[in-house]
Amino acid sequence: MLRLVKPTKKYEKSWREAVEEFRKDSKTIKLWEVLGNPDDLDGIIRNARLHSQGKNLPKGWVPYDLLWLVDGDEIVGIASIRHKLNPFLLEAGGHIGYEVKPSKRGCGYANKILQLSLKRFEKLGIEKILVTAFENNVASWKAIERNGGKLKNRVKVENEKDTTRRYWIKL
Repeated sequence: MLRLVKPTKKYEKSWREAVEEFRKDSKTIKLWEVLGNPDDLDGIIRNARLHSQGKNLPKGWVPYDLLWLVDGDEIVGIASIRHKLNPFLLEAGGHIGYEVKPSKRGCGYANKILQLSLKRFEKLGIEKILVTAFENNVASWKAIERNGGKLKNRVKVENEKDTTRRYWIKL
């Protein structure tokens, strides 16, 4: 059964395997490193809890929930659910960042992680969700469209090679 879970030691072995896969993949956007040293799972868990509460956030960051997409006992993806948008997220990052483990791409997990992530916004009281994807990440933007995303525009973000597609999803 697929579900989103908060980072926990229960999945330590799977976390370490996922980190190794992400490190070897050139297409990874490094969402898995968002909370610090990926080899320090205790630190990841601590930071995930604090950042969700808006505490100890790096400069320019907003509160967010870091969640793992788990299939059985295996971490197959990672989601960052941002509680609000700052200027950068409004332009290029959106309310949700997600990444699927390289060996699990093309199996429908991007669609599922987005679908489950959208349900979390009801608890936050956010009804209009911005989701972005690079133009060359066809799987990601197709998942966004399958989940009700309406393309607003495409933007060229400074220091990015690819154009970013910006979608809005109304819950």
